[in-house]
Amino acid sequence: MSFAKLTGNQRSKEILQRLLARGRINSTLIFAGPEGVGKRQFALTFAKAANCQKASADNYAADSCDECSVCRRIDSGVYSDVTVIQPDGQYIKIAQTRAMAEEVYSHPREGRQRFFIIDEADRLREEAANSLLKTLEEPPATSTITLLTSRPDALLMTIRSRAQRLNFTALSVAEMEKYLTENYPRPASDIALLARVTEGRIGQATAFDLSVYRQERRTLIEMLELLAGGENRFRLLKAAEYLGKKEREDFEKQLDLMASLLRDLFMLATGRNDDSIINIDVADRLTPLAQKVGLRRLMDWVEKLDDLRSNLRININRQVATEAALLAIGGSSR
Repeated sequence: MSFAKLTGNQRSKEILQRLLARGRINSTLIFAGPEGVGKRQFALTFAKAANCQKASADNYAADSCDECSVCRRIDSGVYSDVTVIQPDGQYIKIAQTRAMAEEVYSHPREGRQRFFIIDEADRLREEAANSLLKTLEEPPATSTITLLTSRPDALLMTIRSRAQRLNFTALSVAEMEKYLTENYPRPASDIALLARVTEGRIGQATAFDLSVYRQERRTLIEMLELLAGGENRFRLLKAAEYLGKKEREDFEKQLDLMASLLRDLFMLATGRNDDSIINIDVADRLTPLAQKVGLRRLMDWVEKLDDLRSNLRININRQVATEAALLAIGGSSR
């Protein structure tokens, strides 16, 4: 994807294109920002523009053409002058940074500039980070190292001091809707929901399963409606059993979804009904529920959910804890 087609993060895009226009491809860059906001795609587009066959002999292209064999091969991950390094298991290990160090000082094999893109750079083991630092102390002119990270402060200060940092942010709802409409067309209601649920993170939006999300959300909305009535203890216990038996990661995702729904209910209870509502496609169902529960009770629900999430940090029985939380919320609804 070319710079012209990339959506959002306009300032970072302009900086990269200025570097290309001036013929100054910085030896080390840090792309910092939340997961899924497009850092890796920007890094690949930068590499494509620097090596695009449609550039003149004396100047880098301001953008990639996306059509020449180089651009297509970089997109396919088979271009020898663009290497993406990812964690081997939980960490990026010293063997990986040593292998990169052996390559980084070599002249480009095919193109004009070599690119080494280190994904999740904050997961460098200490010895790997120190090995990388030695490479950065004498950066080669014909190689560019780009570190992608959602936790830039986790990088060694000495590494950060040797790199130019570009900050990336999530897209706005409008930007995300535009991007999805142009690149992943689907019904308008799906695009509106996807843009909000994924919080402007392109990487998440392209892999998100709305059908699973809607099914899980339906179950939680039914549970919230039970809680609002403060009745049917048996069904509340069954709901707690359903949640508590999930694996920890799935259980935490359910709590995140519950928090999202409670947030929407709170916003609707205050009269808001705009882009701040995440689950916009079920706003008609949530609005009467928000009015029935009211702000005071919603605040109590949020507090009890926060307590449940805090208790997860210790080794508790999830089902028992969930039962206690739901019965407490249901009891406060009477």
